[in-house]
Amino acid sequence: MILRHGNEAVSVWQLGKKLVPLKHIALEVKRDAPSVAASPDTKLLAIAQGHTIHLHHLTGTTIRDLVIEGGKPRDLIFAPDSSRLAASVGKTILLIDPVEASIATRATLAGAEGAQGPLTPEAFSRDGHRLVAANGEWSYALFNADTGELVTLTEFTYAAPGRGMPTPTQLRAVDIAADADLLVGQPEHLHTLQIWDLHTGTMLPDLCGEDCRNMGPHVSLLKWSPTGSKIVVGMQGGLNPDVDGKISIWDVSSRSPELVLDPGQPQAKVLVKRSTPPTFITTTPAVPAFVHALALRAVATSPSANLLVSSSDDGLLKIWDPGQGTLLRQLVLSAPANALAFSADGAILAVGTTQGDIRLWETQTWREFPPYSSGQGRINALQFLPGNRLLVVAGGRPNVPVVDLVTRTVVKELVQTSLSPACGEKGCAKKRAVQGEVVDALSFLDGSSFLVTTSQSGRVVWDITTWREVGKPAGFPDAWSGLGWKHPFVWTTTRSSDPNALTLAVWDTKGKGVFASLDTFTNRDTEIDHGPPVALGTSIAVDPGHRWAATRVGEHVSVWDLSAQAKRKTFHVKTPYDLHWTSDGKHLIVATLDRKILVWSVETMEPAHYLRDPSVTR
Repeated sequence: MILRHGNEAVSVWQLGKKLVPLKHIALEVKRDAPSVAASPDTKLLAIAQGHTIHLHHLTGTTIRDLVIEGGKPRDLIFAPDSSRLAASVGKTILLIDPVEASIATRATLAGAEGAQGPLTPEAFSRDGHRLVAANGEWSYALFNADTGELVTLTEFTYAAPGRGMPTPTQLRAVDIAADADLLVGQPEHLHTLQIWDLHTGTMLPDLCGEDCRNMGPHVSLLKWSPTGSKIVVGMQGGLNPDVDGKISIWDVSSRSPELVLDPGQPQAKVLVKRSTPPTFITTTPAVPAFVHALALRAVATSPSANLLVSSSDDGLLKIWDPGQGTLLRQLVLSAPANALAFSADGAILAVGTTQGDIRLWETQTWREFPPYSSGQGRINALQFLPGNRLLVVAGGRPNVPVVDLVTRTVVKELVQTSLSPACGEKGCAKKRAVQGEVVDALSFLDGSSFLVTTSQSGRVVWDITTWREVGKPAGFPDAWSGLGWKHPFVWTTTRSSDPNALTLAVWDTKGKGVFASLDTFTNRDTEIDHGPPVALGTSIAVDPGHRWAATRVGEHVSVWDLSAQAKRKTFHVKTPYDLHWTSDGKHLIVATLDRKILVWSVETMEPAHYLRDPSVTR
């Protein structure tokens, strides 16, 4: 047993029938000793003082010193087999050979890899070959302890309602499994206990979802069992009275409490086991990978070739063959692309940047046309009109210009208006004034003359033959969305037999009726279970051949055979936000909020792979 007496001394005791003092090691009082660690084989004691690590041999009198140049070592921990000693020095972890008293290797993070603050060693794996380290307050890094190389970086994020991309969150309580594979913690913004896979950086299903939801429980104890199959939790708050204010033991596989230890009761209480949560992916696809180093901004598929384009905050434009999972080309932009649009024949790709520039490429040779400066600030959406000559541009200003790409002139300006109170120095008048609104999205229905502009307050339909507003186009349902090239369908919601539920449906604008009724859902179904309810909503995508439809309700994606109106497969994807089909209808593209793009195969009815850029390691 090791006892520390402040900054004065460290004593070593032998445990048995009696406590026997073995050593008393005096510390230099004037030099702070931030960390002390004993090796699991009880042969070594490491003490950090100033720039030096003192290695005391507990079975003898030998003391070996290791002087650290350029920093003061802290946070000492030994590997389970005592073969390595880890010490943090700022943004670097030193992996030390304690027998030789020498630095074997270093583990560090570069800014491009996601370095956020000091690296603090937290736990070795059982075999000592992997090391988990806290990276500031927002993420954990998994290193190869033999080489110091980064294996993966697990970032803690949450998607706030209406915010789109996820933002960082801190952990209030945390523990790492003995094999260093899994981490359990309570994120600051996710009022639950969440589990992460440290090998892939992915968030797994909650440990306590409904038991903790929205209550913001205070967690005083969080500890994995040695086997990793159980977690001990001390919790104040939550919706389950059985565990509120008590020590509970949770089964990881079923995500349920099994045993409750109440200090006020003479014996433990055994709880009824829950069934294991269902899984929606029937086979495990390739390990999820990142397509960009920073947040995704936009994804688009070509209507004529099996190409996918992705853009990100990193300022790169990447062109993929999604079926093969290969990165074909990468273009560097002066500012991140916020909007992407292919022409109806796929011959031209238009890219709108955050600085208001429109970049244009011919997609056969990827020859770039001269750029066009819109003067709109950040571009929110782009839409080609039939003939490829006219491009509609929605940016940060209320006016929406229609640009002739040949003459580089604005041939028309659209203004989507809304009614708002007219206010002056003396207050707001009772009458309402018409004001222009910033347009967030554009869409066009193939085979028609209908262009739709969408703002936060609603949508306006324009007839491009007259450039006049259309109240409600003939053949459209009362509620509709999802306009686009290559199909005469829109998707809508209809009432179901359950008064609290709605049904996603595909509407045929030519036949003026429902073409297929698909998923029935409630608002609760659209929320995710990674903490407080986050409404991801619903969406539909119809393949170009009109055979398949993909529906998304929250995090559940279903693939439907439209001719039979039958669901062929349902699977789960974490935080999906966009669905696309490749032009041949063989693959469904699912873009997620955490920088991953899943390619799903219709041929196998299983996930095919995640798109992967080998240069992006986190």
